[in-house]
Amino acid sequence: MASPSTPLAPRRLAPWWRSTVRQLPILVRRGCAFVVEVSFIVGSAGIPYGFGAYATQREIGEPVPLSPLLAATEDRIARVLSLPVRQPNRNVSPLTNLFWTGALLMPLLAGGWQIYLLCQTGQTDPKRWFGVKVVTAQGAAPSLVQVLLREAIARWGLFGGSAWVLWRLTGAFPDLGILLGLTGVMLVVDGLASRFNRQGRAFHDNIARTYILDALDNPYGDWQQEELERDGHWTQVEGEAVEAIVVYPHPEPRPRAGASLWFWMLRNPATTLLLVLLFCLTAVLGTFVGTQVYIQQQANSREFQEQDNQMFLSLVGKLTPAAGAPDERKNAILALGTLNDPRALSLLVDLLGQETEPELIDATQQAIASQGTAAILELRRLNQSLKTQLDSLEYGGTAQEKALLARRLRATQRAIATILSNHSGELPTADLSRTHLGQAVTDVPFTLILDGVDLAGIRFRGSVLSRASFQGSQFYGAGDDGRFGTYDDWIADLSGADLSYGNFAGATLTQVWMYRSNFMQANFNHADARFVSATGSNFSSAQLVGANFEGASLRHSSFTGADLNAADFTNADLQGASLTQVRAGGSLWTAANLSQANWQGADLAGVDFSQADLSNSNFRQANLSGANLRRANLEYASFHGSDLTWTDLRGANVAGADFQDVTWEADESEEESEFVVRSPEAGPLSFVEGVNFSRARNLDRDAVAFLCDRGAIHPDCP
Repeated sequence: MASPSTPLAPRRLAPWWRSTVRQLPILVRRGCAFVVEVSFIVGSAGIPYGFGAYATQREIGEPVPLSPLLAATEDRIARVLSLPVRQPNRNVSPLTNLFWTGALLMPLLAGGWQIYLLCQTGQTDPKRWFGVKVVTAQGAAPSLVQVLLREAIARWGLFGGSAWVLWRLTGAFPDLGILLGLTGVMLVVDGLASRFNRQGRAFHDNIARTYILDALDNPYGDWQQEELERDGHWTQVEGEAVEAIVVYPHPEPRPRAGASLWFWMLRNPATTLLLVLLFCLTAVLGTFVGTQVYIQQQANSREFQEQDNQMFLSLVGKLTPAAGAPDERKNAILALGTLNDPRALSLLVDLLGQETEPELIDATQQAIASQGTAAILELRRLNQSLKTQLDSLEYGGTAQEKALLARRLRATQRAIATILSNHSGELPTADLSRTHLGQAVTDVPFTLILDGVDLAGIRFRGSVLSRASFQGSQFYGAGDDGRFGTYDDWIADLSGADLSYGNFAGATLTQVWMYRSNFMQANFNHADARFVSATGSNFSSAQLVGANFEGASLRHSSFTGADLNAADFTNADLQGASLTQVRAGGSLWTAANLSQANWQGADLAGVDFSQADLSNSNFRQANLSGANLRRANLEYASFHGSDLTWTDLRGANVAGADFQDVTWEADESEEESEFVVRSPEAGPLSFVEGVNFSRARNLDRDAVAFLCDRGAIHPDCP
């Protein structure tokens, strides 16, 4: 009799559970056990990941860089699942690194433990709960190789991989819901295959040569040989036992002589010899012709290289001052820009860093720009070097030296601007970090104008772009796959850049990284800046009329004195932001996170704050007349001296809010402004109806009487 031997004693299930589960078909129990197993793995990763995300969201602890291990893992996962690009080098809470590292290790431990149990007993914990057991043809628990073949390769590799390939080939990505659905369908098909198999084996069981048993009554099972079964396998029969298992192997089929190539060759020797000779002649002739073509190509290549080399040396000989007149040198410089020779680019860049003649500096700049995108890296290095030299002469050096360096610096700026304009959309990986492209306040003026240019994917981290114009330009592209929201999206990086007084009117800045950038007095009118990452950035005195910042991350950013009229900040995160003295009439802030924000002295007439989190915010002396604060969280917000006439507070949480010296009612002679329009559905007398002011602070007697008359709730109401 065959019986498995396991080092782990089987743990008995509760009788009530056994009787309940036994009523379910084995196919249903297999599916339930699999779902619970997957839930264990997902939960072991999802729970610590959620804690880590919460720690960063709440800014617990001093921010630190994301762990390199986590960054690399995140990069690989994002590539496979086509997830959106995340901002590089971002900071997180120290607890986030800890929890997310646990999110990597816990699934490995949970999965490893289940694999260990499966190898030892043929049952994981969920399989034991549902009375399902995996065994080999001999009735023993499967080996480690069989378990890995069954779970990793057959089930997830074959069927999960097929779902992923189908997802990519059909263009259904980047929708992860479709991927999950396809994976579920593939796994269900794999499981349903056991319904149509005589031995109840799914596809992954056939591949791994394993079987499934009902182990509720007897954890080891009883075995009986299936009579007349040609494949030599066995099945389980309840209540019976066998003394032996006999396997009848299939006889190996003999190949038919008529189908044998060798047999045909023996019967047709003349034809075979002729075919062999033709094949040999074709191979010899093909080799000869291919060799001649290759030799000729190499000869032509060497000839062209020799010509280019002679041309390069000839032009270099004309660059020395003693070799010819300035016009000849200028022509030689321009001719170098047309050569497809990497030596020419290096020579031109070195020449630009040393040239003293203004006319030749301009000619060198034109020649470098003619080299195209290949010149960006060299120009960036020269630009940084010249800016460093110019800064070193700030408190020393002659005016002539400063003017010469400024002219060379301007030449690099003009060359970079020319390349960016002429090769719009062709530089998704260009790195212009710490490049000085701002307006020069010298005798050699320069202003960067890149209106309507595709700058998607370009890195401007730490660059100086003051007073630059990007009106109508694109900073976000779909990437090589042509689909937005995937891993290969081209997203410009403006983090730490100086873009003060810049013009971004009508520009597309969706999802652009602008961490701690300076946009003081910049123009963002009607710009599309949805989902930008601009934590800690400075938008003081900027123009954002009609701009769309939906879902943007703007924590601790400064908008002091900015014009936000008719702007859209729906679902944006502005926790701790400074918005003093802003003008935001008619703007949208629905469901935005505005906790701890400072709105002191702001003009917020007609603003929509519905469902927004305004807890602990400061609205001292702010104008909120006609604003919509329905269902907003106003806990411990300060409205000291603010104007709340016609303000809709229905459904708002005002616990702990400070209403000292608030203006609740406007004079009858006061006219409605452009953004303050009374609701046609309800008059101003009902805007506080049902609002509970029991825990509100600093409500004087007149204010309480006014609120009680309008239907508000307060302990002093009659």
